[in-house]
Amino acid sequence: MKVQTQNTDQNLVSQLIINGDLGRLSPNEKVTYYNGYCQRLGLDPFTKPFDLLRLNGREILYCTRSGAQQLNKLHNVSHAITSRETNADAGVYLVTSRACLPDGRCTESIGAVNIQGLKGEAYANAIMKAETKAKRRATLDLLGLGVLDESEMDTLPVVGGFEVQAEVMSEADLSSRTTYKTEGEVVGALDLVETMQHLKSLYKMNSVIVDGNPEIKEMFSALKKELTNGK
Repeated sequence: MKVQTQNTDQNLVSQLIINGDLGRLSPNEKVTYYNGYCQRLGLDPFTKPFDLLRLNGREILYCTRSGAQQLNKLHNVSHAITSRETNADAGVYLVTSRACLPDGRCTESIGAVNIQGLKGEAYANAIMKAETKAKRRATLDLLGLGVLDESEMDTLPVVGGFEVQAEVMSEADLSSRTTYKTEGEVVGALDLVETMQHLKSLYKMNSVIVDGNPEIKEMFSALKKELTNGK
């Protein structure tokens, strides 16, 4: 069993190093990698410290608010805002945050947001977001985690003249795109279906199991009617 586990871990590492894409892993391998990654960082996977993001055709992890808070508490990370400034010409507000560990190691990161044309509450929210982004980016940089922060999701860059295409995948999205091995797993995934697209994708990925079991096929048909009628 120990040899098998080592081989699985080595396979996961090799695929990630070579491809840099979680989408190339099987559902079970994703769970193994996710749990192992959280365990290595001392985080509770049940609090969803990370989520999956499809970015330009690749699946990667990004750090959620929960993950950043846990990391700060676990490592006793302290923050200090070292500068705040507005670039009126660019329409950008910038905050620089310094994150430090108890052993004295520190790093600084910038959080920048677009404030062009913003007023009132929208402007206030942008200002607060810049500070949040700066603090979280500083934490991730200080701890050596090369992952995106949740606060950066709506400010992804433009590459080669094309806007970066990003899709945050929910549990329903992920489960409907998975090929399962057992009937029970298909039924479990069916409970997560939220849209007709989810249902079609789940059937496409698992048509052999669905068509081979009249009861499951009837469940698909019943849910299809509910979704069609505006469940």
